[in-house]
Amino acid sequence: MILAAGGSARLGFPKQLVVHEGDPLVRRAAKAALDAGATPVMVVLGADATLVAATLSGLPQVRTVVNEHWATGLASSLATGLRALMEIAGCDAVLVMLADQPLVDAAALKRLLGALDTDHRIVASAYNGTIGVPAVFGCEYVEGLMHLSGDSGAGQWLRGVHSHEVTTVTIPEAGYDLDTAAEVERLKSEGSGR
Repeated sequence: MILAAGGSARLGFPKQLVVHEGDPLVRRAAKAALDAGATPVMVVLGADATLVAATLSGLPQVRTVVNEHWATGLASSLATGLRALMEIAGCDAVLVMLADQPLVDAAALKRLLGALDTDHRIVASAYNGTIGVPAVFGCEYVEGLMHLSGDSGAGQWLRGVHSHEVTTVTIPEAGYDLDTAAEVERLKSEGSGR
């Protein structure tokens, strides 16, 4: 599941549509998930939903759902996406990712997915001295994630009461996200040489 509903207030334009290495970020994220073997892929849209959805056309096994309450924070998008996924697919685990981590690729996602097993049911990225998403949650945790509220996303949940259950995988690529015009410019100037 890719969370791509935000309004990019600090950036001033939809960061989901920032092009990196030939593709908008949301399409890159969806392709990375597919290439890592995570199917189906559910993309949660909100602000600029029509524009963002158009960038996903032609990708197999990619579906979209619109969170009408995206402005209330990450938790509502997480719940919207999880509900939609549970309606269409049986589930062993859910990979949760963001559209604005441009350096997270299929190889990084495969490392996360590869650490999930019967004894390790929550696997999260470790980067910049913290843990967060992308992360994989066994389906037994979905109900709890759906009850988060406000701007509390999966990352805060991981670092909270469930921290003792989390297996971490070092994913330094996840530490690079886009929130400002300067970060977008840096991504463009550095390109794939990061």
